[in-house]
Amino acid sequence: MILVNQVIALVPLLSGKESDPLFLSAATDKVDKVILLQIIDKGFMNKTSAAMGEVMHYSSVMREAKKAIGAKKKSCDEITEWGPTVQKILSIAILQKANKIFLVKQNNSFFDEVVEELKKNGLDPTVIDLPEPEGEKKKKGRLF
Repeated sequence: MILVNQVIALVPLLSGKESDPLFLSAATDKVDKVILLQIIDKGFMNKTSAAMGEVMHYSSVMREAKKAIGAKKKSCDEITEWGPTVQKILSIAILQKANKIFLVKQNNSFFDEVVEELKKNGLDPTVIDLPEPEGEKKKKGRLF
């Protein structure tokens, strides 16, 4: 059942850090429902030999995030889609009637392109900048 004034947040898993407690706190504040979106982008997968490892990692992030969101007494759905990242975010946002999109800030061209394309298409994602642990400096999500 969808309530008239229900706030639905779409959280595309792009950085691998979407299960971070600080991010989830921001993404679930004043939100009724969260949709976790794992995108398997074949264009990206062709550029990496670690594609299966990435899919497994993002599935783990999704499980951790869903558990944490459930503990906050929020509704949470999981969606896994194959296809181009921006197109999938746009189509799922429309189909699921998401009125907020939350992204973990990344410092790479892939992230910048995603944000730019979402804005061009009328969506204004909320970008959450997480502090970077010292041992994590080299892990930057999708690199290109």
